[in-house]
Amino acid sequence: MRKWISILLIAALVLTGGFYWEYWLPAVAEFSLRQQRAITLRQFGIFMLKNTDPVMKNVGRYLVPEFYESLDEPFLYFAAEKPPPEEDPAIQAVNYSALSGIYSQVNGTAVANGTDYDVSANLNQTVKMPTFTDGKPAILIYHTHTTECYRNDQGITNTTDESKNVVAVGEAMKKVFEEAGYPTIHLKEVFNQPDFSGAYAHSRAAVEKVLEENPTIQVVLDVHRDSISKGGVDYYPVTEVEGKEAAQIMIVCGTDSKGLSHPHWRRNFTYALQLSRKMGELYGQLSRPVNLRTDRFNTHFTDHTLLLEVGSSANTLEQAIYGAELTTQAMIRLWEENTP
Repeated sequence: MRKWISILLIAALVLTGGFYWEYWLPAVAEFSLRQQRAITLRQFGIFMLKNTDPVMKNVGRYLVPEFYESLDEPFLYFAAEKPPPEEDPAIQAVNYSALSGIYSQVNGTAVANGTDYDVSANLNQTVKMPTFTDGKPAILIYHTHTTECYRNDQGITNTTDESKNVVAVGEAMKKVFEEAGYPTIHLKEVFNQPDFSGAYAHSRAAVEKVLEENPTIQVVLDVHRDSISKGGVDYYPVTEVEGKEAAQIMIVCGTDSKGLSHPHWRRNFTYALQLSRKMGELYGQLSRPVNLRTDRFNTHFTDHTLLLEVGSSANTLEQAIYGAELTTQAMIRLWEENTP
């Protein structure tokens, strides 16, 4: 049917007079290639060009040099648009933001309290920001589950390849910190292989050694990625910041609920709430609810020690790095805006 419509349109164009192949087709090509002068075509001719059959495109390819290559102009693109790629139904985006409206909020953030502790008083408190020594290490980044990685062509969820796992995320955070003038140590040692169950014991020993050697470190960040699956579907928490997709971040705070020493966990928790609010203030729905847990999760090293779940296994590495960079920038803003 389209072919016959195209033939009728071409015949009508010729019968209108003055529109010969040798006149209007070179003019079309010149417009597309140079965009320097208008095409004197009647409205009917323009309609024909925009809606013509692919036969017309092939005619132009042979009659005018380089005409075929000029067809990337939207106005002259004769070929049918390609349908958007189908999304994998087993991988779906989800909004888990603290500001999404599905959580109870206090002062611009939300809490997922997995403990029996009453933390209502902490929701309105603030803590002192870390103080750093010029030129000395200020921040430590490490990864208890070092091999955790993100969605890629291989479909793997764990790898020792530092360019694909959470180490790449930590390295991006280190770069942002150091560009802002905060010397950062990044531990890249693998702690969860071959003994996954001993990962926290292994990472704790390594962190204690670094802190002993670098007592000026005030901020300790254990960078992970989450895994969110239900009913055979892998979900990835994502938001858009300045036109670019960023993995949403969940701040995890440990407690002494299971008997391990953590006398100042409320300070860490209050600091996490302040950071989550700053993330929301700067970047909208970047932060997921602050997650308070019964486990300690090695969050006892300093008053500014946090575990960060950067995206999930179904996020892309690019989304994770961008989300982590934004979180790092929010952290720096929080320090600098609240330091005398």
